[in-house]
Amino acid sequence: MFARTICKLGGHRVNRRRVWHDGVDFRTSCDRCHAPLIRDEKNGWREFGDDDALEERQAHPHHAP
Repeated sequence: MFARTICKLGGHRVNRRRVWHDGVDFRTSCDRCHAPLIRDEKNGWREFGDDDALEERQAHPHHAP
């Protein structure tokens, strides 16, 4: 909970070691609060939202069959 507040105030800490491409965009998670992040071409890294859920996105390679 505390980490989430820090991220809201100061921004997320991108976990660059775990970046992967889902077929549409680059994705990772925040090192601090573990929120899913997506790399926006215009604004850089931001939280993955409901509007980002597209059928053409592939699952994380760790979860692939």
